[in-house]
Amino acid sequence: MHIEFPKLSKDEPTIGRGSQIKNTTFGQWVELGENNLVDNCVIGDYNYTGQYCFMQNSDLKKFISIAAQVRIGPTNHPYNRVAQHIFAYNGEAYGFAQKDSEYLKTRKQIRTTIGNDVWIGHGAIIQTGLTVGDGAVIGSGAVVTHDVEPYTIVGGVSAKVIKNRFPDEIKTDLEQIAWWDWSRQKLEECYLDFRLPVEEFVKKHLSL
Repeated sequence: MHIEFPKLSKDEPTIGRGSQIKNTTFGQWVELGENNLVDNCVIGDYNYTGQYCFMQNSDLKKFISIAAQVRIGPTNHPYNRVAQHIFAYNGEAYGFAQKDSEYLKTRKQIRTTIGNDVWIGHGAIIQTGLTVGDGAVIGSGAVVTHDVEPYTIVGGVSAKVIKNRFPDEIKTDLEQIAWWDWSRQKLEECYLDFRLPVEEFVKKHLSL
């Protein structure tokens, strides 16, 4: 939520107070809200988050809208081992022997992918290793435990399909247009087209 929308920077992410960033790369025009925790992520162009979001081991494409208190890619504990507790694989803080580097490395390699132009509602959780397709909507409070198809609206615990945003042919056309990959110049030239009905937008840009 923006009380006052900040002026963003093309080249440097705008990062809210209290946020902690580790091993993460940013695209252009990115904004993180206050008190975000971001670890081992790739955050693409024009993405923004609300307050108190926590993202790990995730690849976020472009134009993603993330509300407050969203969690993406939470790591798992080794429930198939004798002990699930962190002391057994990363116990240096407790004065135990060296950490289990192989387990920690493997866990980081399980990536969560969020597609272009996705909207993630307040308090949603997207489990690790999943893919959310382009143009999808994740309802507030949803717990996503399976991949989400492009332009699908899901919600609930665990999340189920509520409806599709557009007919299949429109979905296909939008994926083909892939406006999220347009240059900044083309985005500026066509900016007002984003206010057209989707059918008119497709008709105008599919043939270009």
